[in-house]
Amino acid sequence: MFVVGKSYRRATDIHEHFGGQRRGGIATPKEHRAVFLFTSPGGEELGYIDGFVDGVFMYTGEGQLGDMKMQKGNLAIRDHKTNGKKLYLFEKQNSKSPFVNFVGEAECIGYHEEKRPDRDGNLRNVFVFHLTVDSIFDKEQVYEPRKIYGDYNETKLRNSNLRELRVLALAAVSAFPDPSPREQAVITRLRSEAIKLYVLKRSKGICEGCGDPAPFETKSGPFLECHHMNRLADGGPDHPENVVAVCPNCHRRAHYAMDSKEYNQTLRDKVKLVEAELAL
Repeated sequence: MFVVGKSYRRATDIHEHFGGQRRGGIATPKEHRAVFLFTSPGGEELGYIDGFVDGVFMYTGEGQLGDMKMQKGNLAIRDHKTNGKKLYLFEKQNSKSPFVNFVGEAECIGYHEEKRPDRDGNLRNVFVFHLTVDSIFDKEQVYEPRKIYGDYNETKLRNSNLRELRVLALAAVSAFPDPSPREQAVITRLRSEAIKLYVLKRSKGICEGCGDPAPFETKSGPFLECHHMNRLADGGPDHPENVVAVCPNCHRRAHYAMDSKEYNQTLRDKVKLVEAELAL
């Protein structure tokens, strides 16, 4: 339905075709089996703090004043699987832009409640939904994760070679049927770490952006940062073709430079060539 990393005009490309509320962070079209989720950096001013924690995306529910209620959009997220609906996650780059980037298809594996200020600054209960997000382009390039992760832990991941980490990185949580929320959370966390370790090993200590050596050494090796080219932030699991190891300077360029869009495409092209060679 949507292409990961592609930009869409929310009003015309999404709501004119599918319906749903044109404002707010959650849209629930009546005639389609879809729930659209929108996140924006500007939401932090209203207590909407979204982001990845150990590979799981924490998404703040709807409701600007008082305690959030488990109704409307919040209920649609919680019960989307029961209702046979899919979650589609989009990111708005800035508050003034009419465009949103498609991050991927999501699945709710749970939620918790916590205290945050509302629009008026009063402390209230909010719902924070736990989402696994699938940003993989080619669904055939995945492995069944339940078996290959087996008894893996973070220590064993750190001792794995490049080929082993690549197989683990390609294991999408969505690739096996009826996982329990606990299985999804554990595999998502391990896969997030596997992606990071794999990309750093793939780089061999050389920035995959500018081609210069890492700026300095740490106890664990050359210092490079992981940049997710089609994700909201650097923190969640992704496909190896969507993640690049870069020096801090190139990382900032990818996020903030005037040519960031073009630069990210250059990074994608570079990584795609490297991954094609490693896949042989």
